[in-house]
Amino acid sequence: MSGLQLFATATVSTKRNPAPVAGRVTAAVAYLSGLAATPLWPLRPETVQALGIASPREMKECFVVPATGTALADIREGDILVHGGGEYIVDSVAEWTDTLTGLVNCLQIVVSAIKGT
Repeated sequence: MSGLQLFATATVSTKRNPAPVAGRVTAAVAYLSGLAATPLWPLRPETVQALGIASPREMKECFVVPATGTALADIREGDILVHGGGEYIVDSVAEWTDTLTGLVNCLQIVVSAIKGT
């Protein structure tokens, strides 16, 4: 087990809008479930700089770790991440390698939550 897998103590799911029907987008529906992820953490300064983020929203990140020997989850920008009972809009998805071992590829997920709501 790698360093990052040890921190994947949360289970998350995603929702996605289905394809438009007659030009209308309907409500997001459950898409993926049972994904291992880290808790939501405040965005690291290097991530803010790399993504060029200047937003009044509270940005957080987590890492979704695949089960041993499985492919990365199909998570896209615009999906909704359900984490700890809260729902967050996915603003950025990037492949990321565990720097402690260099062995585990995972997804770095950046989400936003509007403060004061």
